[in-house]
Amino acid sequence: MSNTTDVAIIGGGVIGCSIAYQLAKRGIGSTLFEKDRFASGASGATAGIVGPLRHIDAWVESTREMGLQSLELFPTLASELFDAGVDPQFRQSGILRVARTTEYAESLRGELIWQQELGLGVGWLNQYEVREREPEIAHDVIGGIFSPKEGYVRGKRYVDSLVHAARELGATCLEGVEVIGLKFDGDKVIGVRTHEGTVYAEHTILATGPWTGLNDRWINGKLPIQPAKGERILLRKTGFIPQCPVNGFEGYIIPQLDGDLLVAATRIENQFDEDVTATGVLKMINMAVSLFPTLAEAIYVCGRAGVRPMTPDGIPLIGPISGKEGLSVATGHDHVGIMLSPATGVMVADYISTGDAAPLNPYSLSRFEESI
Repeated sequence: MSNTTDVAIIGGGVIGCSIAYQLAKRGIGSTLFEKDRFASGASGATAGIVGPLRHIDAWVESTREMGLQSLELFPTLASELFDAGVDPQFRQSGILRVARTTEYAESLRGELIWQQELGLGVGWLNQYEVREREPEIAHDVIGGIFSPKEGYVRGKRYVDSLVHAARELGATCLEGVEVIGLKFDGDKVIGVRTHEGTVYAEHTILATGPWTGLNDRWINGKLPIQPAKGERILLRKTGFIPQCPVNGFEGYIIPQLDGDLLVAATRIENQFDEDVTATGVLKMINMAVSLFPTLAEAIYVCGRAGVRPMTPDGIPLIGPISGKEGLSVATGHDHVGIMLSPATGVMVADYISTGDAAPLNPYSLSRFEESI
């Protein structure tokens, strides 16, 4: 392990790995530190949905633009990663969102107004058109929205492909190496401390997910990040696989390339464990069977949980930390980390290469500084 690097990135989830790859594309050297295995946290336990039209607040300009940018970037990024040697298993299959009550149908139609203005081909399907796409869907579905430009990716494969491609371009990506603290020279961060020694860096990035918010873990005080636990399960039903991810307001059924069905997800805020609970499994199975009754005969394969980082206002925390020269943060994406990762990687890499932090102002820590 070299004792110097241009950029030290702490955290081997999808955000840290996306930044490492984008830096490498710009010829900027980085060392990525992961204390466990890459995607061992929420990035490996994700549903993998790439669906910003449903999951990004349309009225918050900063996250809306980040979501749309990421949606535009994903196909080309996936192709680059595939060509580099590892298929991230991104599929631009479209996403089907269905309603089983009049209230939910009205909600979807309300969203459709602004979604159609984007020119992404989003359209309404009546109950017969929904059933043409998914013959096994519940009989009480009364309509839905199909969004053809959205899709899904397998979280672990996506992270692995980012790591592989970054390494091919010269990045150093380390598993099993824990950063135990930052190296300071006064208020300037000059590197990171590990059990194997200090690695000096011109810039250090905290991409440490929910661990970013631990009191005094990185700087004096606490950064405004809280944990949000999510569970998902895998089912298998021989002879049944939906054409695309299907959302029924209460959760998703997501086809996997190996024939499994990923069912997601639960949410418990301010909880840090990664246990898969009976309550969570029951909730997801009930949701899956209510949406596709044939899944009552499905085989339960396994379950997994991850802890996501959330901010008080639901907007990611990205950019330099004032008063700590040489230190930036990239976290707080909550349940949309996968779908916002391409734009996040590009924005952070652009900042590192140019020094211009202005595009990151909407995500700055400064919006919380009075309460820290």
